[in-house]
Amino acid sequence: MRTTLGFLAILAILLASFSVAPTPVGAQNCQFILGFATLHSLIPNIVGNCLENEQFNPQNGDALQLTTGTNTDGSVGGLLVWRKADNFTAFTDGFNTWVNGPFGLQQRLNSQRFFWETNPAGLPIIPTPVAGQQCHTAGLSLSVGQGQAAVGHQGATYIFTNNLDVSCTFFGYPGAQMLDAQFNFLPTNVVRGGGFIFQDPGPQLVVVPAGGTASFGLEFVVVPTGDETTCPAASQLEVTPPDEFDPIIISSTIAPCNNGTIHVTAVQPGS
Repeated sequence: MRTTLGFLAILAILLASFSVAPTPVGAQNCQFILGFATLHSLIPNIVGNCLENEQFNPQNGDALQLTTGTNTDGSVGGLLVWRKADNFTAFTDGFNTWVNGPFGLQQRLNSQRFFWETNPAGLPIIPTPVAGQQCHTAGLSLSVGQGQAAVGHQGATYIFTNNLDVSCTFFGYPGAQMLDAQFNFLPTNVVRGGGFIFQDPGPQLVVVPAGGTASFGLEFVVVPTGDETTCPAASQLEVTPPDEFDPIIISSTIAPCNNGTIHVTAVQPGS
């Protein structure tokens, strides 16, 4: 298991319905492994003992494990979560969340998001965003603009929206990773620079006002090359804003040939 995060829309639903009856000891023969074992070693008294072995959701690959926990309000019970889509581990007692993320172990409320986390519900961000800072994942949403096609190439403009009430800035190229419907990685080779459809002006400082947008072009070849007979077809796309840690995932049915090669431009002003 890779070291992990979680707690976006589907996880919020899980937490809303989550409750654990008081149990003084863990279940026999259960154990913590890999990322869950790491997180337990960091906060053993908070996570408590395991009540079961980790369970996997076959639809999305997420891992969950109930624990006894020792909560700040005196109750017992907790939930370890590994979300396959963004690959971080967290523990919640139903009110607080401890995330083992890119800055080590951090604690927040379930009703908050760190600046580097995906945040489709638009929850309050910590620390509070300040005007002119880098556009972080938690303050952004992503959509797909008009598609284009020409001479064996397909592409589209992808649009970042700044959901904050203050401005933020971009500089550089986004990252991209194709996924299937179960969040499994598909072969993806990202090339920075324009292609046949989109010209790339190169990195530039892009200031996005509150509620404003910025965009980048993404294109690929749709004709198999060499020994290829088919090209990897994605149903979802992870897009990581420049210099960020956590991607935004959107539905995207693309099938780039040449081993999943995708050309992306630098982020540009507007849409």
